[in-house]
Amino acid sequence: IYLFSVMGFVFFRDDFLTHVQTSLYSPYPHHRHRRANNIPKTTTLTPTTIPSIINNGYCTKDNCTNDTLASHIRQATQASTILPEEAVDEEVERSCDTLFMCIVTTLNKGLRNGGGIGDVLRQPSSQEPLYFFRVIYDMMFFFIVIIITLNLIFGVIIDNFADLRTEKQRNDEILRNTCFICGLDRKSFDNKHVTFEDHIRKVHNMWNYVYFMVLINVKDSTEYTGPESYVHEMIEQRNLDWFPRMRTSSLDIQEDKSKEDQDSRILKLQMDDANKAIKSLTMELSELQKLVVDSRAQKHRMNFLQNPSLPTPLNA
Repeated sequence: IYLFSVMGFVFFRDDFLTHVQTSLYSPYPHHRHRRANNIPKTTTLTPTTIPSIINNGYCTKDNCTNDTLASHIRQATQASTILPEEAVDEEVERSCDTLFMCIVTTLNKGLRNGGGIGDVLRQPSSQEPLYFFRVIYDMMFFFIVIIITLNLIFGVIIDNFADLRTEKQRNDEILRNTCFICGLDRKSFDNKHVTFEDHIRKVHNMWNYVYFMVLINVKDSTEYTGPESYVHEMIEQRNLDWFPRMRTSSLDIQEDKSKEDQDSRILKLQMDDANKAIKSLTMELSELQKLVVDSRAQKHRMNFLQNPSLPTPLNA
């Protein structure tokens, strides 16, 4: 902005012509609007106060009728009334005679116009010697300030707000799905006999912890129990180790029970395997005994055929 203000002050100060609307009651004499001077400002329009001057177009007291009186009152009222469009007077003034005014005009007029400073400056003729420089000046202001710089600023602001909104949503998500006391998330309670809502409402209700801390603060130290003394000491040391971090009694009990059930299942599987092994060994032993008996019977027959006079006992 300062660079464009300096360029405008050096090369295009005559183009910084802005339309201004001066008030009727401006303190500057050249800004005051003309008034109707037929009737003074303090004139009260009554039959006794209407001027009796023939030259001014008014009737005298003797020849005034109701119609002429009403007509003159209406004319005088209209002459003393200032219409809304007459309350201001539009003028053109130079706004870049000093570098300070150039900077103020560039900031005020240039940034608030969608097309840049070129929308408020004088429109030059193509026959002027600085016409093309003026075009370059207007286009550079439009692209550099309006398109690039402002969009960068707006982009940074929007990104910051987006980051803040994302962080807020993430914090809200953590507060909704994470226990404030132990830090366990909702997934830790899936397929458990205790739901996450029951856990944060009954087991780890944060207000119960607040009430407990208030109780410790208002209770006499001589009446502390063992856990209360421990918690009081931790609070004095600003130590949070007394909070159950990433664990809860409800899940610990269930985990112990699950571990016992798992051990029971493992033991049952081992017993089933042992029974299967015993049955297999029993069957193999029965087959072995059968083979032994068959082998002895065959041996006895062979001996009997070879020595028929000497029978061989079966248990030999």
